[in-house]
Order: sequence, then C-alpha cells, then structure tokens
Amino acid sequence: MFSSRFLLVVFVSGAAWAQSGATVWDGVYTPVQAERGAAVYATECARCHRDDLGGYNGALIGNRFMDRWREDSLESFYNLTRNTMPRNAPQSLSEEAYLDVVAYVLKVNAFPSGEKELTRTNLPVTRVQAKNGAAPVPDFALVSVVGCLTQGADGTWIVINASEPVRTRNPKDAGQEEKKELAAKAYGGHTFRLLDPSSIQANPPKGDKVEAKGFLIRKSGDDSLNPTSLQSVAAGPCTPTK
Repeated sequence: MFSSRFLLVVFVSGAAWAQSGATVWDGVYTPVQAERGAAVYATECARCHRDDLGGYNGALIGNRFMDRWREDSLESFYNLTRNTMPRNAPQSLSEEAYLDVVAYVLKVNAFPSGEKELTRTNLPVTRVQAKNGAAPVPDFALVSVVGCLTQGADGTWIVINASEPVRTRNPKDAGQEEKKELAAKAYGGHTFRLLDPSSIQANPPKGDKVEAKGFLIRKSGDDSLNPTSLQSVAAGPCTPTK
C-alpha cells in the first residue's frame, strides 16, 4: 500500500489544533465508516499490509504507527495513504474510500468511534496522540523550530531561544504566507546545534530569526538537528523578549 519514497504533505500548524482541541480519542469516525474501510482494506491493502495490519514491520498498528504519526495531524496520514495507495495505482480510489480506510486503521488501533464520519474538513484539526495526552516529538522525526541563529567559537551553527519542535512533513523552505506566521512566532527556551548547515546553505543568515527544519536528535545537553532547510523569517538583530 505504501511506497518507501518520502512524500511532501501539507504542514498543519499547532494553532489549528489548539483551536479545535480534537484528537483521535474524540470519536472522529463512525462504526459504519470503519466497516466500509475494512472492505476497501481487504481488497486494496491486505496483500501488502496483511489482514492484521502487521505488514511492513507493523507500520499501521501499535507503537510503530504511533511513533510515526503522533504529534501530527490526521491529515498527514490521510495524505500519505492517498498518495501511495494502492501501491501500483496511487490516488486511484475515491476520497470516501481513502477516508474509510483511515477510519478502519483508527478502529484497529483501538481509537474510539463516534457519531460523525471522518471528513476532509476535520482531518487537519484532528491530532494523533497517545491516550495520556501530548508528548514531545520523538527522536529522528522531521521537525520545525524557530529561533535565533548564531555561531559558536568553534564555528558550530546554533539556533538559540528556539521554540518547541513541532512535527512537519515538508522538509523545504516555507512559503511567503507561512513565513509571516513564523516571523510572529514566540521564541522558546531550547537550543539546537545544526549539523552541517553549509550543506544546504552557503551563507547561513547569522543573527536573523530563522526557521530551521531537520531531523531531531536528542542527547542530554546537546540537542541537534540534521537540517533540511534553514530560512530567515525576520532580519536581525535577533533579540528575543523575556
């Protein structure tokens, strides 16, 4: 069902989630919808992912599913499903069929059903998270942070006063409209060392407020990002307010 290639999907901001407060524990699909999804899954997905969703090392079920999708919107999972399923004919099913499959995967993962069907409208404002609530983004996830770009005495590039890392599926620079939102985003208390930013940008914008995207690597006292994008969102001097 899913290919291994990396796909760009829509980045959904935490602001949208905060506005709705919806999570996969709020009953965002119906039992009937999940039943329809089970039929589509049996026809289009089970040959690769197996009847119990255990194919591809259990990518659709349990801890592996949660580690891949938690702290993200349900839209990201829908987009990946639509853009890669069926394996040899992506985007060939109806919108309803893809939504039904997502509902079925939610059911098998023991997320509760509700009275309203899952729709494209509530996908971007429904967050995937554990039952006990939101948690830090897992290691090696692709994330976005906003902070001040500086350089250490040893030449290391560092994002200081950085915001809490949020999951993204787009490794590239933000567009103009998103840059405006990022420029207004509050600073935080994190510091991230950038691993070889020169590989993506010859002259990093030192002193500017930046958005850095990359794969998160947590280590006590030395959190870092393997960067995929480094973009100025506001010209320096970068002076966080306290």
